[in-house]
Amino acid sequence: MAEGKQGWTGLLMLICVSITVGTVIPVGYAFGVVNAPYAFIRSWIMESALTRYSSRLGDSQVTIMMSAVVSIFLIGGMLGAPFAPIFSARLGRRGILTLSGLLLLVSCICQLFCRMANSIEMLLLGRLIAGLAAALIYATQPIYLVELAPAELSGSVGVFTCIGITGGIVLGQVFSFDFLLGTEKLWPYALSGSAIFVLIGLAPIFWFPESPRFLMSQGRREKARVTLMRLRRDEGRVNAEMAEFEVTSEAQGQGVTTKEVLCNSRLKMPLIIVCSFHFVQQMSGISAIWFYSIEIFTQSGFTAAVAMWLNFALGLLNFISTLLGPWLMRSFNRRLMMTISCLFSAIFLTLLVVGLELMLTIREFSFACIVFLSLYLITFNMGLGPIPYFIGSEIFETASRPSAMAFGSFFNWLGNFVLSMIFPTLNSAIGPFVFLICVVFCVYGFLLTYRYLPETRNCDTKDVALLMENGFKSKIK
Repeated sequence: MAEGKQGWTGLLMLICVSITVGTVIPVGYAFGVVNAPYAFIRSWIMESALTRYSSRLGDSQVTIMMSAVVSIFLIGGMLGAPFAPIFSARLGRRGILTLSGLLLLVSCICQLFCRMANSIEMLLLGRLIAGLAAALIYATQPIYLVELAPAELSGSVGVFTCIGITGGIVLGQVFSFDFLLGTEKLWPYALSGSAIFVLIGLAPIFWFPESPRFLMSQGRREKARVTLMRLRRDEGRVNAEMAEFEVTSEAQGQGVTTKEVLCNSRLKMPLIIVCSFHFVQQMSGISAIWFYSIEIFTQSGFTAAVAMWLNFALGLLNFISTLLGPWLMRSFNRRLMMTISCLFSAIFLTLLVVGLELMLTIREFSFACIVFLSLYLITFNMGLGPIPYFIGSEIFETASRPSAMAFGSFFNWLGNFVLSMIFPTLNSAIGPFVFLICVVFCVYGFLLTYRYLPETRNCDTKDVALLMENGFKSKIK
């Protein structure tokens, strides 16, 4: 690792904020914007089917269509993830983020004009394209920021993915409020509102540098040096990092295919960790938790309107807690934060199950549930929220990194899709006990971290990789 610590620079901060606004916030926005205008979209689907196809849809058919509107975004994510390493190798990190921005704009256009065209298919296509773009962003944005930053800031810049997702969800909720765009006439503008963030965030992208590690992997040594000088402004630091790049490039060659990553036994444990962390992140219940939030607030005696605002406040708490991420990741070890996050997420989810059962007979427990929800969100964002997005960049070397991050992205979308499919059914069957499934996954994340994840903060990836090359026989301590 290059000697001498380096802090934040104006250019690096600008890149992190701008890329997050232009790519990740629109992904979070797509998650958060559909809930408020749900009834208006549902009504429009019924009218559109009647006028265009002379078909009167029943309640169950409209429910299926609305489920498709929501879930096709996740399906797009799963379909897009395998293409991330292919595009990354050909277009570079910056190029693939530019492509993602263009796809997001196409998605917004489809959603903006779907009502004017009276086309349900256009709405579905827009959501599908947004999912494809989101998959490329999940797999590329953390790599790009981590490879631009000095090693000691890798965790701090990696947290920007989580910040963007939670911030986007809050902005999606704000834009879809009924006093803004969440009305019967304006809901298409709400769905397409993320175009504003894409245009603002990605406006300066061609001025931003390409990843120096990617440039070295392509044999463009002088360009990589110029880029590093622009980022570091310290010739000694640049020389040290270039020496590291030379060693890495000679050892790894031009790149590693997805098949080679899968078949390499030394990469088995790192791949299991990346995929498991992403899957556990979603199966820990972070998406499903909002299913109960409104009910908890209404059971506490609040009106439906007040409950909606309190739910927004809970989302705001979720976003604010992610803002602590850069400081937490720079100050504390990954293993510590991930084990604490998984363990206490499991504890607070278990307490939430107890509270949800008891609040049906003892109203005061509904207030305890609000506390458990809040504490769960805080502990989730200490590790489970941010770490899965960038851990692949800290345990995989440059050549195999895009494929590994693409696998992680796929399992993130898969976990989100699986939970969204099984949660409503299981909730109807066993009620709040469905969260015990989430508890099991949190415990799995805790055990995997404790037993197999080496510390990666301020460590060189090649040194970290050596600790996991024996698979399940690896000894971290």
